[in-house]
Amino acid sequence: MLRLRKIALWFSLFAQCYSLYEDQVGKFDWRQRYVGKVIFSAWEQSKHSGKRFLVGTDQNVIASLNAQTGDIAWRQLLESDVRGRIDAFLHHGNVLITLSGNGHSLRSWNPSTGLLLWDVTTSDEETSSRGAAVLSGPDKGKVAVVSGTSLACYSASNGRQEWQTGLPHTDISVYQHVLEVKGQLTVVGVAEGSHVTVVKYNSDGVQSSHRSVPASWITLTTRCVVIGQKYLTCYRSGSQSLQYLQLDNGQAFLSTSLESLGVSPQGEAVYPEVISADHSSPELKLHLTDHVIVLRIKDDSVKVVKDLPKFSTCLLVTYDDKTVLLATQRVSIEKVKLMAFDVETGGELVEFSHDLHVASFHGNPLQIEAIFFKKKDGRWGYRSVLMYEDYSVHLVQSTGKIAWRREEALSYILSVEMVDLPVSESEAKFEDEFGSQHDDIIGMFRKRFTTQLVQLKSFVLGLIQKLQGYRDRSHSLIIETEDEEEAEIELTRDQFNLNKIVVVVTAAGKIYGLRSTNGQIIWQHYLPDLTPFERYGKQVLPLSIQRTTAHFPHPPQCAIVGRHKKTGRGLLYVLNPVTGQRLKDMPPGGQSLGFTVIQMDMLNEVDEHFLKGLIFMDEEKKIHTYPSHFRQIVARHSTSLFMYLVEPEKGLLSGYRVDGSETCLPDLYGDPVWAVNLQQKSQTITNVVPRRAIEHVHSQGRVLGDRSVLYKYLNPNVVVVTAEGEETTSVTQASSAQKGPSYFLNVYLIDVITGHIVSHVNHKRVKGPVHVVHSENWVVYNYWNQKNRRIEMSVLELFEGKEQSNSTSFSSYNPPPQPLILRQSYIFSSPISTMAATITEKGITNRNVLIALKSGGILSLPKAFLDPRRPVVPTPEHMEEGTFPYMPEIPSSFEAVVNYNRSVHNIRHIHTAPAGLESTCVFLAYGIDLFYTRVMPSKMFDVLKEDFDYFFISSVLIGMIVVSVITQKLAARKALNRAWK
Repeated sequence: MLRLRKIALWFSLFAQCYSLYEDQVGKFDWRQRYVGKVIFSAWEQSKHSGKRFLVGTDQNVIASLNAQTGDIAWRQLLESDVRGRIDAFLHHGNVLITLSGNGHSLRSWNPSTGLLLWDVTTSDEETSSRGAAVLSGPDKGKVAVVSGTSLACYSASNGRQEWQTGLPHTDISVYQHVLEVKGQLTVVGVAEGSHVTVVKYNSDGVQSSHRSVPASWITLTTRCVVIGQKYLTCYRSGSQSLQYLQLDNGQAFLSTSLESLGVSPQGEAVYPEVISADHSSPELKLHLTDHVIVLRIKDDSVKVVKDLPKFSTCLLVTYDDKTVLLATQRVSIEKVKLMAFDVETGGELVEFSHDLHVASFHGNPLQIEAIFFKKKDGRWGYRSVLMYEDYSVHLVQSTGKIAWRREEALSYILSVEMVDLPVSESEAKFEDEFGSQHDDIIGMFRKRFTTQLVQLKSFVLGLIQKLQGYRDRSHSLIIETEDEEEAEIELTRDQFNLNKIVVVVTAAGKIYGLRSTNGQIIWQHYLPDLTPFERYGKQVLPLSIQRTTAHFPHPPQCAIVGRHKKTGRGLLYVLNPVTGQRLKDMPPGGQSLGFTVIQMDMLNEVDEHFLKGLIFMDEEKKIHTYPSHFRQIVARHSTSLFMYLVEPEKGLLSGYRVDGSETCLPDLYGDPVWAVNLQQKSQTITNVVPRRAIEHVHSQGRVLGDRSVLYKYLNPNVVVVTAEGEETTSVTQASSAQKGPSYFLNVYLIDVITGHIVSHVNHKRVKGPVHVVHSENWVVYNYWNQKNRRIEMSVLELFEGKEQSNSTSFSSYNPPPQPLILRQSYIFSSPISTMAATITEKGITNRNVLIALKSGGILSLPKAFLDPRRPVVPTPEHMEEGTFPYMPEIPSSFEAVVNYNRSVHNIRHIHTAPAGLESTCVFLAYGIDLFYTRVMPSKMFDVLKEDFDYFFISSVLIGMIVVSVITQKLAARKALNRAWK
């Protein structure tokens, strides 16, 4: 009996442990992880052979993808700058080695788990040329590395350096290739506009030969590859010919024109590429626009192996002593054909050829990687991974079925807007009940009565359907109906307007519409000619919401403006953000504006259809509008329309007024009114941050502890400009010899209507990167303090004083007196990726600063901790006001990390948007990972709690009503009896 009791007790404890869950994890948030555009790829050849796909991307990421599901098995993020850029990706058996940072870092990884086995610094010198590496030795147990001016050999098992030697003539030659042939290492360097250097070394690092081959046409950007471990092959664009050099003993480049091969290239879309993982193969791919040619160089002659017109990519794969050429061709808008050819006979292998259903919004395949394997029945099968123009990755099985796809373009998001969902069809009819101006009272009454009857009928039918259930319908029809109802609910506005459509624009030219509830893709478009602008060293693709869903029956509309990839002129694409449908007169690839856009903005004025127009300025300072009829609106309001330009390469800020006078008709031009020179020779503009146009300021002042009001300086025309530079004084130069260069940071608050500098702050011995948050009357920014070697955050808060100059309107030409500027700095404990401020519908809720940490967390920090009025010694007035005492360190509690243990990395920006609840703000943090959730800076003061006792409150309320009715009756009877007496 005692044993049975112990067993029962043990089972009861097990049940209690089994019932524990993480509270609300994933209920209001979601996370998506990506790797980026695939540059290097290989199939894992260890115990997971064919089940893992290894990739190296241009986001400085190496990862392993599960071939069954496409999920990330493991992922390693290298340094985010040039130090982490992957130069070489070597994989053989159980060895995975990467060379990164221009040949600076050599690392070995476990292909199965992604663990770092060893890390070696190859050179301490700074170099701008990329490194090269190759696995050498009879069993590939060594790795030879070219880094800067040296060649070194390391053990692939433990990273121990075996020998190192210097490369000749590194002052004029840049070494780009290294390979092993017959136990000897061959290193190839390029002297731009002069010659190619070929140096050979034996297995001990002793130089055996050195020769220079004249090549006056070659540059550092010339596309060259080594094929067959024998020939260096380059494409010469001037003469449209292939130049190839025999690396063994060739004394001159041999030339073959493309015309002699039957090829007519157009533009610069020609480059050679190795198409086999085995570099001993003598074939290479010549890639033209929608045309692929497979060539073979043998015995100093070039031969066409396969001509593939209208094909986009191909790959050579060897299996069972056979060589197969896999090639892809887009047959139609929705179909891509994967074809296999026998290299020896040239015939098609039908059993390996398939038709793939791939939508046009993925573009054409640009890269293919495949592996052959033997099935259980003895037949051969293969898996292939296709990388497309939109950076997506697709895995194709042997049957021709696409098992999964990864939308890697979502790791390149540049612009985000959150659009409110439209109301349901029944709710939309409320708008029609009011009729139009042409309806009479009888027509309005009839329309309202009809609408109410239809809604009553729908309600009754729905109630009957719920009571009867789904007994009379088949299971498939039930599932289909439930899915349709769920989709309709998700795409219609909820009670508190928390669910939205997240419209994102990526650097790959891909536009997505995502559900905010789970991150699912609703619609997507690919614009192959769309490329971003360059602003302050960053990529920019403006996205503007011209009309929201609030103006029924007019559909919402948004516009994306970028640069045409070929012409460099403006490219416009307009669509419905909810459905993803483009405008009727909008071309599928976007509309070319016909001019170069140097500045754009959205007008506040709307037309009769509640549409806001776009205004552009071209290189000639000419003003353009979209739609075109907004030109009349611009001309009518030209006296109050201003635009400003920032030219970081000149260090110049300039302001323009739109000139709509009769002397400019029929065109509009920008008339220069001010200019500010920030001296580009001494400092560089790094950020220009205006206030958000949708921001609402609820309170115009701050109530102090003595009941007086300190009014905010609310200038909507102020932008924050940060400029960084290096100190050049003699004192600084003397100290720099010991401690390194000293940098400085200037922060300017500039009124872009008049060019007036409202404030200027200078920080010495600090450096970026600087991230800025500009909201209401305050600015928060961070920097690295070189002197104290720590991260600091500074806050500027602007006030007019205790008397307000104008409470109804603001004019930069009649501004209030110079503002009172309060500032303070604080110490922050963690490196920062980016920052943003929360935003709510009416601006009543307290603001928090969302801080993306490089450690993977997103911290929600109350603005009260960044108050410049925090006193060292609090007074009763400060305590009455609720101001915290000053502490130099900003507390960072783990409870304030809104993404708990769901770490997100390399976050570039955080986009915040208001919800229907004043207490709630939703945001999307995007970088190589995406994270979406909601935050309540002042808690949920406008919503009842989940454990609210409705039954108790209802019982009390009903009881009070009953008591009041009974009391009223008794009082009336008592008054009547008293009257009779």
